[in-house]
Amino acid sequence: MKINKIIVIAISVLITLFFGCKKNNILTSSIYDINVSIDTVLFDTLFTTIGSTTKRIKCYNNNDGIINISQINLLNGEDSPFRINVDGESGVVFKDLSILPGDSIFIFIEVTIDPNGSNLPLIVEDKIIFETNNNINKVVLNAWGQDAYYHVNEIVQGIWSNDKPHVIYGVAAVGYPNIDSNLNLTIESGTKIHGHSNAVLYIYKSSLNVNGNISNPVIFQQDRTEDYLLYPADSISGQWRGVYFSSPLNSEIRHAEINNSIIGLQIDTFTINNQVLLNKVKINNSLYSNILTQGSNVTATNCLFGNSNNYSAIISIGGSVNFEHCTFANYSSSFRNTPAFLFKDYYQTADDQIIFRPFGEAQFTNCIFDGNATSDFACDTLGYDFTGINTNVIFDHCSLKTEDTINNYIQNNCFFNLSTHFKNPEEWVFELTDSSEVINKGKTSNIIDDIMNQTRIAPNDIGCYEFQ
Repeated sequence: MKINKIIVIAISVLITLFFGCKKNNILTSSIYDINVSIDTVLFDTLFTTIGSTTKRIKCYNNNDGIINISQINLLNGEDSPFRINVDGESGVVFKDLSILPGDSIFIFIEVTIDPNGSNLPLIVEDKIIFETNNNINKVVLNAWGQDAYYHVNEIVQGIWSNDKPHVIYGVAAVGYPNIDSNLNLTIESGTKIHGHSNAVLYIYKSSLNVNGNISNPVIFQQDRTEDYLLYPADSISGQWRGVYFSSPLNSEIRHAEINNSIIGLQIDTFTINNQVLLNKVKINNSLYSNILTQGSNVTATNCLFGNSNNYSAIISIGGSVNFEHCTFANYSSSFRNTPAFLFKDYYQTADDQIIFRPFGEAQFTNCIFDGNATSDFACDTLGYDFTGINTNVIFDHCSLKTEDTINNYIQNNCFFNLSTHFKNPEEWVFELTDSSEVINKGKTSNIIDDIMNQTRIAPNDIGCYEFQ
């Protein structure tokens, strides 16, 4: 009996020693990492004076052995408006922190901002970087830098006034699938809307009315206002997602500018009775396309779809569209192998099926299609041989820069490869000069003025600007 007891005790001791040693091992393989309680810390208090607030996160060790964090650091160091405290110690760099298995450490974060500082960005950002066994974890820190209206992943409606900027963080949705629809958002003249990275103004089965005027247009752009090290802040495309209509109710955008987004204006309609009206709208410097329509009902007059890293415009897969006195011109300095303008009446599925989506109507009158590529106009349609019907599109009295032959049933009295001679297209200035060959080439229409409210004189000039 005594021998059995001794054996049991010995086994117990060995087990205890085995697991105890295992738990006291320092885990150095990259398969072992820490867990952080959150990946983004958002300070959403609107400061009115110099102030500070404190938030905390936890860093966990969910492994069976000791984890050693080789370094925790605040990315912008002493220049950051944020301050961090790791396990009771303040600083910007912390080295060799050990966490026992099943244990955790607290990290406290503070921020001090003077929102009245005119040079501050709208959103101040920094990161906490964790380095563990060659693994990198990041926690993004965001805080408001100036006094503004902040829309953080919310349903919006009513009126956006122009007394302060409006900042979109995530999604500002005028209606949202399975949540709400049939809403309306009206944006007053002179209002400035700023989108954070990937932020979007999303309109779902609702309406948007943008009421800018020539003196006080509505401006949509990124939230970064300070320049980059080598580039002006306004020169970088793709800094936010853009304005996105999905099956909208009747909407109108007048005297507005949309800059530096991924897709400036995306309109997916797929309905019969509603349309989006665009009047004197400028869209520039998008990463993918300034305007993208898919099965949409759009009427646009005196609009500029300018420089883009890829397309000035993609008008695609059906709907009813009417563009009159619009300029599609891409003189972006970035390399691109895309035309400024693409018209398409089909798409290809993931399993390589071709789906034909004809337009109910597609009319382009007195429009310019131009750019710094060899060919900046592409009409990519399936055609009569494939579908048995002619493409339902007409380009009437337009200036087309293209090397392709355009069938007569698609174009009427168009001009090919004219010298447009814009004033300074690389800097987004698309007004005509006196040497432009599109002057007096347009068809007389019911459009009595141009994008700058200047009177049009017959015979009209082609494009959104009338030469004065």
